Amino acid sequence: MASLRVRIHRIISWLLVGFFFATIFTGYSQTQNWFVNQFLLSKLHRIFEWFFIALFVYHLLYTLIKVRIKSSKLVSKIHQKKGTYFNTLRLIQKISSWLILGSIFFIILSGLNGYVWFADTFGTLIPFSWHRQLDLVMNVSILIHIAIGLKFFLMRRKVRNKAIDIAIFSATVMLIAGAIYLQIPKNQPPLVTPEGDVPIEVNGITYKFNPADVISTRPELFQEGSFSLFDILAHLESTNFLNLEYHFDSLKNTHIIDSIDGETGFWYQAYYSGGWWETNVFRMDHYPWKEQTTFRVFKEDASFLHSVYAIFEDEVSNRISNGGNLIIPTVTIHSNTFSESFSDVLVTAHNLRNDTFQLGVITAIDVIISLGDQGLITYELEWYDSIYDAEVVRSYWVEGINNDTASGTCGYVYESGYWTYQRFAGNHIHIPQNFRILNSPLYYETFWICL
Repeated sequence: MASLRVRIHRIISWLLVGFFFATIFTGYSQTQNWFVNQFLLSKLHRIFEWFFIALFVYHLLYTLIKVRIKSSKLVSKIHQKKGTYFNTLRLIQKISSWLILGSIFFIILSGLNGYVWFADTFGTLIPFSWHRQLDLVMNVSILIHIAIGLKFFLMRRKVRNKAIDIAIFSATVMLIAGAIYLQIPKNQPPLVTPEGDVPIEVNGITYKFNPADVISTRPELFQEGSFSLFDILAHLESTNFLNLEYHFDSLKNTHIIDSIDGETGFWYQAYYSGGWWETNVFRMDHYPWKEQTTFRVFKEDASFLHSVYAIFEDEVSNRISNGGNLIIPTVTIHSNTFSESFSDVLVTAHNLRNDTFQLGVITAIDVIISLGDQGLITYELEWYDSIYDAEVVRSYWVEGINNDTASGTCGYVYESGYWTYQRFAGNHIHIPQNFRILNSPLYYETFWICL
């Protein structure tokens, strides 16, 4: 009976290992943007997380009740040089156990902020930031614990091979190094010189500009003092730092880069504070610059540029055919407790960001506000100066729709554009809704996600 119990415990221990890796993989897949379907990853992460918690509780209770190895006894044996190698491993495994227990307890507790009932009650006392800050301690401790457990498993099977020991050690070190690397913030803001200059990269060359000197080429869109990423290039050209040729194409409602240093076929990538480099199909002269924005211009495939410019032209044509009105054929809301779709939604300007944009400029957040105006939904907006790693947000967020209100790690994200570039193919970029100018997209979608 006892041997069966031990066998079951070992099987559950290895299942625990499997769900541990599944949990951290889906977690990192969300934070590192490895896959397109973030909504599915969020659901899988929650499922794996609950299996991991259940198996961990069983493993913990079994260990506390059935496996009684005192740390003091292990230390004493090591001092007496009795089974030093074996007991040292046991001691390290014991220490890792307590680190795992402590970190998991607080990670699980703070992770419950993903549930509205918990966040509303305990969110200020047990912040979600603990979930991230203790994540590395847990992962490193578990990896060490697993490696030693694997070593003991091989010892029970009388497998003693130096090459296997080296392989286990090397794999553990690489996994720990990978965990540390993934925890390092990738959103380091550009360095700013004492003169206030900010560096950007254009075709592999770094240039610097002073935001105070940049003037918008789209004064019909931007208020004085605000400008787009394209305006930075135009500024560098006007000051003779950059050999740039460009023109404004009214059929596409955007500036087109003809050449840089005699070369053609350029596009760009950017991200705000807390983001990452993103493929986008957004007009460069619509992308507002703000502090801690990273920006680079590079050579792009001609077929991609042709496709994007064709969409720009279609948007302008659609807007004209609608009499200048912005009408979105499909608007979808996938919330926590409901899903709704609306057809041919008329979107009007509400001038929420008249500090940045001219009156009458329509942004993505106007979709939600327009639905509210039409009595189709109720909504809540909330201003955020910063959100977790994103130090510079300074935007309004859609906090609630109907009866679902963002809380803890759960809330709304959005995207808009043509179906060709749905999700991370180019439409799902981290521009806050009140900063994203709309021309005439085919769809707008907002969906509930828990990180």
